[in-house]
Amino acid sequence: MTAHDMQKAAFIMGGTQGIGWATALMLADQGTNVAVFGVEDGAESAGERAEGRAGKIIGFRGDGGSEADVKAAIAATVEQFGRLDILVCCAAMHPYGTVTETTPDVWHRTMAVNIGSAYLTSHFGIPHLLEAGGGAVVNVASNQGVACNPDVAAYATSKGAVLSLTRSIANDFAHRGIRANSVSPGPVDTPMLRSAAALDEAGRSLDEVYDEWKLRVPNHRIAAPEEIARVIVFLAGEGGSYCSGSNFVCDGGLIARLGF
Repeated sequence: MTAHDMQKAAFIMGGTQGIGWATALMLADQGTNVAVFGVEDGAESAGERAEGRAGKIIGFRGDGGSEADVKAAIAATVEQFGRLDILVCCAAMHPYGTVTETTPDVWHRTMAVNIGSAYLTSHFGIPHLLEAGGGAVVNVASNQGVACNPDVAAYATSKGAVLSLTRSIANDFAHRGIRANSVSPGPVDTPMLRSAAALDEAGRSLDEVYDEWKLRVPNHRIAAPEEIARVIVFLAGEGGSYCSGSNFVCDGGLIARLGF
């Protein structure tokens, strides 16, 4: 059996929860073998949580900003599945603060996780996509990489960098059969958004904070992770075969609305 005949395989950085996990399940349902990587305990139980799918899911626990961790996980993925066709990067942290309020440690850590993990995933993963004859890279950015709220200097900067990295990959590897696109969500009901809601200074419940945030979105709701995952899976598959170098904003129309 040649590599071309083998079941496709994907590596999802930040894939143990939220958008990444929803993407892993959708890809596995379609018959793709998936490796998920994350800092959470869910990495070890990924296979058990995804039993009965057409594709297999394995998990790796590690630091997305660590060269050694990412290199080892991608190598183990290829050893397990025999190939690699799809790279997805969803890893992120979301500190708050202006450029003067953000400490150097928080700044550097945000860059290591949010843009560093995307770089490392592609740095170590793309050579395997090339061996498979091509593939797809999908990086999850944010609508805050295009237009941002106050007090998110580090996060917005890192997500803007994800957009540029994605365009660079699309340009550099198009002639070798690799497509690269980014997806920029707005508010999505993930652990990261719930953590942000928990910072509410008025001490309101999650539902109360969400109700306020929904009013800022033209369609008056917060997305489910599966809604963003569907876009990622589209871009990673045949449906997105002529999409490359583009950013797909999925924010319910949020950045299409003026702020007054």
